[in-house]
Amino acid sequence: MQFDAQHTFYQEQFFQAKFQIALLNRKATGLLYVERRADEIRIIDMALLTAYRRQGIGSALFEDIFAQGEQAGLPVRIHVEHFNPALGLYQRLGFKKIGDTGVYFLMEWLPA
Repeated sequence: MQFDAQHTFYQEQFFQAKFQIALLNRKATGLLYVERRADEIRIIDMALLTAYRRQGIGSALFEDIFAQGEQAGLPVRIHVEHFNPALGLYQRLGFKKIGDTGVYFLMEWLPA
């Protein structure tokens, strides 16, 4: 029920976002919502099932999105809650904090 409610919200608020299921050996490992805008590639949500975390899958998904950003010459941006454990991963991948709503940081990765 939680997924259905979240999916419906994302479809209503980010109607151009693409929803993808992350697969590894034909098994669902997580989900990804990405919206390609004229001025950026916005990651709306990315989540991996607990059993598939810390195996490089998230990094591989980001690398694919970064390649798209490089090709299009667009920054990749994501909002992340202040307490989200993935914050360290985002920083290691090259995201920089460019905004703070008080609850979320807006982070940005820039193509070379």
